[in-house]
Amino acid sequence: MPYYLLVHKVAMYPESQDEWVDQWRGIRKKAHGDVEWVHSFFDPAEGKLYCQWKAENMESIMKCFPPGSQEQAPIEYSSEIILFDMLWLD
Repeated sequence: MPYYLLVHKVAMYPESQDEWVDQWRGIRKKAHGDVEWVHSFFDPAEGKLYCQWKAENMESIMKCFPPGSQEQAPIEYSSEIILFDMLWLD
């Protein structure tokens, strides 16, 4: 299954950490079957989220996002990527 990298520019922050976690839980619950949210990294200096997904296609990933999420953290960039796992070297 292909891997994807999505880069979001966070435009609006939730009012609390609990609200942020609840939003992410909602996305995570939709990410099952043919789509998996693998990792995310946040760069606070740039206000960007770097999210790795595993899915059959980009459309499967987009179905995981709730309405309005593109206003809060629009996707600036997305690409199908190749994973190089350094654990394979051991």
